[in-house]
Amino acid sequence: MRHGPKTSLSKAQYSKLHKILKLERPKSDDKSTAVTPQQVGKPNAPSAQRPAARTVQQRSRPRRRTASPAQIIYAPKRAIRRAQRKLFFPIILVMGILGLLSALFDGGSSSVQTRPTDGSTYAIVTGSSVNQREGPSTNNRVMGQLAEGTRVRVLTNQNGWSQITSSLGTGWMSSNYLVSSRGSVPTPTNNNPSIRTVSASEVRVIDGDTVAIRGQPANVRLVGFNAPETGSPACNAELQRGQQATNRLRILLREAESIQFQRVACSCRPGTEGTRECNYGRQCGVLSVDGRDVGRILIGEGLAVPYRCGATSCPPRPGNWCR
Repeated sequence: MRHGPKTSLSKAQYSKLHKILKLERPKSDDKSTAVTPQQVGKPNAPSAQRPAARTVQQRSRPRRRTASPAQIIYAPKRAIRRAQRKLFFPIILVMGILGLLSALFDGGSSSVQTRPTDGSTYAIVTGSSVNQREGPSTNNRVMGQLAEGTRVRVLTNQNGWSQITSSLGTGWMSSNYLVSSRGSVPTPTNNNPSIRTVSASEVRVIDGDTVAIRGQPANVRLVGFNAPETGSPACNAELQRGQQATNRLRILLREAESIQFQRVACSCRPGTEGTRECNYGRQCGVLSVDGRDVGRILIGEGLAVPYRCGATSCPPRPGNWCR
């Protein structure tokens, strides 16, 4: 405050008031910043000294790590593995439940009429030419025909039909034309010393009508039939048919439960058997599988033709395989 014409205080009174209030007298050279009595209480009066604004120390934020190229590449694989681990046990549980339900429904819906065969795994065809079909009915397509004596594997029986496996594949045949090979195989006897039982490993097939049997001094020409030639065929058709007969004879021996070989005399002039003049030095015999002559089986399947010789000679070989 200043004394002057606008105040009622004298200079002396003003000085005394300063002493009482302990106010410093404003300097003469700082008039612009001094506070006059007239400015006290006014809203726009400048403050003598403003306090410094408090600075807020900001917390340092952690810097984000930059992903490496390897992490970027393998990130999808890691995500897939995590998903697999989460889904593994639910999938296993669902599969187990479905498997249990499937087993229950399969067990309950199986046909009573279809049953597995008993101890007879193989059977013999008894008809002269029996159809093998694609299904257990005469309405199904015929796959082919099997000759009498053909040995087949029986899988199941259903309503008078048997599901079998033969050289034609897997199909169906009427059970009336099949007989269990267990009961049809005769028990070999030793009354005739020329008949002996051999195993499949003791017989080596040369072609459809010639074999080599362990213990025999020469190859054996099987009698009663003639198969196509494979060594010197007259045409390509005979070669192919001869190879089929050879392979079929190997299958018959491999699948047989019992094999018998009987040595017989060759139809040659006396004194020539065992030489090149008689049957090219070969012996003669009959080979049977499960009680059936292999020659009759091959004839029934169209892989050989009947061939009968006399006492001392044989007619020209039959069968024109080149037609």
